[in-house]
Amino acid sequence: MFFLKNIFFGLLIGVANVIPGLSGATIALILGIYEKLINTISAVKKDTLLSLYNLNFKKIYNDLSLNFLIPITIGIISSALLFANALEYFDLLGKNKEYTLSYFFGLILCSVPIIINMIPKFRYSYLFYFIAGISIAVSIAITPGIQQENNNIIFIFFCGVIGITGMVVPGLSGSYLLLILGNYNLLVKDSINKFHEDINSFIYLIVFILGMAFGMISLAKIISWLFKKYRNETLSIIAGFILGSLIFIWPVRSEETTAYLEIISPIINEINNSGNIMNYFNNYFHLIFLMIAGFLSLFSINFISRKKNV
Repeated sequence: MFFLKNIFFGLLIGVANVIPGLSGATIALILGIYEKLINTISAVKKDTLLSLYNLNFKKIYNDLSLNFLIPITIGIISSALLFANALEYFDLLGKNKEYTLSYFFGLILCSVPIIINMIPKFRYSYLFYFIAGISIAVSIAITPGIQQENNNIIFIFFCGVIGITGMVVPGLSGSYLLLILGNYNLLVKDSINKFHEDINSFIYLIVFILGMAFGMISLAKIISWLFKKYRNETLSIIAGFILGSLIFIWPVRSEETTAYLEIISPIINEINNSGNIMNYFNNYFHLIFLMIAGFLSLFSINFISRKKNV
C-alpha cells in the first residue's frame, strides 16, 4: 500500500512538472512529502557513489530510502511520459488551455494558506520573506523568453539543471523556465514523444536527464540546509513565491504580452471600454467556476488528510 501510494504521489508531481506554470515541488509540499523527498535526495554523497561502484546495493537502499524514492520516481517518470502525450491528444495546452490552467490556478491558490498554516507561529518579520518570495516570482514572470530553440548539448544540460528546479523549489515552474530558455518544445514535447524513433531526440533526452540529476542533487542539499536552519523563513518565502507564481498560469493570456500584462491589460481595457469591471468577469464565468473547483478540491483533500492525522 505504501508503494502504491507513493507511485500515486509521483504521478501527481509529474503532472505538475509537465504543465508550464506549475511546480511539482508545490504538489509534494501539499502532499506532505516535500521535506522527506529533499532530505532523501540531499543524502547522495561521495560514499553513495562508492557504494554504487562496489555494487553495495543494500547500503544504497538504506542510505537513500529507496523504498520511498523508487515509487516516487516511477510515478514521476510514468506521468511525464503519459501526460506529455495526453497534453497533445486532448489539446490541454491548446484549445483547452484556459480550462486546464483555470483549474490548477484555483488549486495552487489554495496551497498558499495551507503552507502558511505549516508555520507554528507566524511573526510579522516573516512578512518580509513572504513579500520577497512574491517579488522574485513576479520578476521571473516578466522576463522575456528566447524565441529560438538551441540544441547545443551543453545548453541542453544547462536546461536540465534549470528545468528540475520546478521539482525542487515550490512555486517555481521548471517548464516555464524552459519556455523562457526557448527549449520547452524541443525537450518536453519532441524528445519525450520521439526518443524511441529519433536518435537525436534520444541523445537530447539523455543529456537533459543528466542535467536534471546534477541540478536536483545540488539544489536539494541547499534547500535541505535551509529547512534545517531557517524552516519558518523558508516556508514564508515559498508561500510568497507560490502566490506570485500564479501569474504563470493565469488562464486568459495572449502570446504577445508578458504574464503580468496578460492579467492587468484585459481588466483595464474592459474598464476603459465599458466602465464596468463585472463585464470582464461575466465573460469568463466558466473559468472562474473551474478556479473555485480547483480551490475546493485541494481544500477537501487537505481537510480529509488532517482529519486522518488527528
